[in-house]
Amino acid sequence: MLDILKEKWPEILNFLKQEYDIADVSFKTWILPLKVQSFNNNVVTLIFPGESGKTGLQYINKKYLSFLKDSISLTLETEIELKIILPEETDTDIEDSSFVSSINNKDISLDQRILDSNLNKKYTFDSFVVGANNNIAQVTSLAVAESPGEVYNPLFIYGGVGLGKTHLIQSIGNFVLKENTSSKVLYTTSESFTNEVIDLLGTKKTVQEDIIEFRKKYRNVDVLLIDDIQFISDRDRTQEELFNIFNELFMKHKQIVITSDKKPKDMEGIAERLISRFEQGLTVDIQNPDYETRMAILKKKAQSTESDVDESVLQYIANNFVSNVRELEGSLTRVITFSKISHSPITVDFASSVLKELISPNQEDKITCDYIINIVAEHFQISSSDICSKKKSKEFAYPRQICMYLCRVFTDEKLETIAMVLKKTNHATVSYGYEKIKKEIETDSSTRALIDVLKKKINPN
Repeated sequence: MLDILKEKWPEILNFLKQEYDIADVSFKTWILPLKVQSFNNNVVTLIFPGESGKTGLQYINKKYLSFLKDSISLTLETEIELKIILPEETDTDIEDSSFVSSINNKDISLDQRILDSNLNKKYTFDSFVVGANNNIAQVTSLAVAESPGEVYNPLFIYGGVGLGKTHLIQSIGNFVLKENTSSKVLYTTSESFTNEVIDLLGTKKTVQEDIIEFRKKYRNVDVLLIDDIQFISDRDRTQEELFNIFNELFMKHKQIVITSDKKPKDMEGIAERLISRFEQGLTVDIQNPDYETRMAILKKKAQSTESDVDESVLQYIANNFVSNVRELEGSLTRVITFSKISHSPITVDFASSVLKELISPNQEDKITCDYIINIVAEHFQISSSDICSKKKSKEFAYPRQICMYLCRVFTDEKLETIAMVLKKTNHATVSYGYEKIKKEIETDSSTRALIDVLKKKINPN
């Protein structure tokens, strides 16, 4: 029977992959390395020689054991028992591999754990469109998510604005939380981390308990995700805290994932010892999406909004917006929204008229009020329409005032024009918002740090 099993092993693996729709990277990481060792008394023993060792074996037993057992039984047309071992294990010291420790799923709901981890549940690998520009980053991110702390540590992802770095890094966190209910994940931006350090040092008398809590928050995690690391440039104390956290997590084999707009060696104002830590794992980049990827992104966006958009319109947008994903999705959203408001059919001519000002020559070199509003909205994780609405709660009023300040700093527009863009009837409101933020910058270090970050996002050059 062993010979028959070995002969049919490729057929079994192919059936398993197709039947259970296993992603290529998962299949290559977990299933393909498995080797048949023995078949005795209807017990099949497989060897997992993967580099992730015991951690990888536990994961396979949890996720794939039943799939493997069913696939082997169906192909051989006989019921079998299955166990998977590591190469160094012997029959006498193996616990029953079919046993998977039970997990108390009632403790905390997945949604709550996602919120506690500062993640957005919409960012998943399933919703990430893979193309030639980002396939290496996607594959390595998934591998890290499936084997945190074991495969690439740290994982450093870099690329320009709006290319999907935040989507990928948060996908890792969401995947880990879903697959490993006991794992602790924490996502933060370098700006948030810096503000915590500033707040910690800003009090007249730093309480020791506060320092302990801060360090415990970042050091007692299984996966630490830090977005936009470039913004800790020239912040010595922030870098010192991060260096110590990094070292402790790395020594404990905890996963660290970092994103930046530049590769480590091109970052300025970052200590060499930190650069060295960033480079000791794997560094991957995300490039501008090619035409095929841009079309795939637009089609997926159209489907998610349940909008029937002709392919010729998508082709028009894909040909005119080539820099990043955010541009693509924003342009399509604009066309769909204007179509609904005006009750007009979505044609190429209609899309051309709606997007005319966005694709005019040299438009990409000019910083506009609309561009600033989009950057601020994304930073605060609200919509541009919220900023331009009449909502008066602080959640929307504060970002709106920041837009007023930044529009005056970066553009030559008159107060009346800025007010019009923000859908305000009185330009005095813009003047008030500008002065309020200007004063806060002078008196509050957190606001000053926030504005510095937003300025770099608006104009990285």
